[in-house]
Amino acid sequence: MLQNYSLPVDFRRLTQRGGRLEQVDLHESVRQNILLVLISRYGSLRADYSYGWGFWEHDFDHAKEINHRRLRFEQEVRQIILEREPRLDPSELKVRLQISRDALPSYRGRRMQMLKKTLHVNVEGRLLETNQAFRPAPFLVYFSPVAIHEHNSD
Repeated sequence: MLQNYSLPVDFRRLTQRGGRLEQVDLHESVRQNILLVLISRYGSLRADYSYGWGFWEHDFDHAKEINHRRLRFEQEVRQIILEREPRLDPSELKVRLQISRDALPSYRGRRMQMLKKTLHVNVEGRLLETNQAFRPAPFLVYFSPVAIHEHNSD
């Protein structure tokens, strides 16, 4: 039986006498694997420079530009999952992206002029091994910088 280890791996547990790695169920293992590839830039894994997602090249693009590329990003994420997650049924895999702009709270009398943009990545499918539905909560990817504007009290 294949073991599903939790990510990130706690290597300190292995160095302890009788130490074992934490295990998770199949659904959580698939979810963690997808999250790992989504938050990785291309080239960040020395053993495989094609590992990751190219979205991070667009980190500072405006939300309108990202929204125009939304369908392309959906196709990219679907392809990445098909290549990197063989435990999902390819014929049932659906990926949808949604961009929102969430206001951040003020801090010490400073209000945020720019809003942090959030990419909601919804992935649905079916696990091949168990034939169970795979519908994790959306993956939330935050991008773009935040600027702070100071209020004058005069």
